[in-house]
Amino acid sequence: MKKGFTLAEVLITLGIIGVVAALTIPMLIVDSGKESTAANVKKFYNVINNAVQFAVADNGDVSEWMGEVKELNYNENLEFLQKYFLPYLKYTKYDNCYENAVCVYLVGSGMFAFRYDENGGDFFYFVNGKQEWNTHNAFSFQFNKINGNANSGNALEWQNIKTAVEPYVFEWNGRYEDLTNNSKRGCRKENQISGTYCTKLIQLNDWKITKDYPW
Repeated sequence: MKKGFTLAEVLITLGIIGVVAALTIPMLIVDSGKESTAANVKKFYNVINNAVQFAVADNGDVSEWMGEVKELNYNENLEFLQKYFLPYLKYTKYDNCYENAVCVYLVGSGMFAFRYDENGGDFFYFVNGKQEWNTHNAFSFQFNKINGNANSGNALEWQNIKTAVEPYVFEWNGRYEDLTNNSKRGCRKENQISGTYCTKLIQLNDWKITKDYPW
């Protein structure tokens, strides 16, 4: 005679499975979100620097692109992108998203905003393609700071750098803990808009979002 499970035993087993699922699924979703975000940030870094390499082949070294240090308006920023970046990127459209910045909507990989000022150029990459300033979505990069204001920020970070676009480190003191502890630019939830060191924090952790990241 075969003995099966009682209804009570089945219900208890299902209940245990439900509890375990309720505890683990949210964690898996969070981990998946972190991996996807970090992967997209790394992808943008590679894509934008690949574009630079193609532009260098056609237009000469980056050091010759900008000329004198100045602040560009929207039309000038757009003209710059149209010459040095857009021909080498896959995008759907661009517009004047805020202030003098040009927003470029990439095919399948978010949106970036670009603007140039007296310190050099800045790229702001938005993973979900929208201007949502938080540590999940907005990531800052600096462009050609080697030709910008050499008296500002950490000069050691950009001397002899040829990759042109790197994670934003303006005024960083070079210490790992300052990437999160810095009250003005540190990667912290309370710094949502000004927390520009988040990209560098991810890069230094081999393009992974680690436990010290304010997710």
